Amino acid sequence: MNQFLRLLFGMGLALTEPRQRRRIYNRVTDRLDDLADNAARHYDNAADRVESLYRSVSGEDHPALAGATSFLIGMGIGVGAGVLLAPASGKQTREAIVEKVERFREDVRDSMRHGAERKSA
Repeated sequence: MNQFLRLLFGMGLALTEPRQRRRIYNRVTDRLDDLADNAARHYDNAADRVESLYRSVSGEDHPALAGATSFLIGMGIGVGAGVLLAPASGKQTREAIVEKVERFREDVRDSMRHGAERKSA
């Protein structure tokens, strides 16, 4: 792209007088080089940020987060496959899921209460 712009610019300069042509050419090529350097610097910055984000999401920075993320993704895939392959109707399946989630929530609350009671005792 840079070479194409220089070619177009050079063709336009061919129509001007020689002294002005050299001065204009130098200013424009310097500006194009500055723009290319600026773009490369911004690209490197963006690439570093994407790499850092990838390391964080993949769990390279935090192994516990990687395990939790893998667990949640697996759980989501399992629930999705279960809903698609369930022999019951959609309404019955949704009701069963809601019931199990409520039961799980109650079990967690009970465990928290028992844990708090043990600590205070």
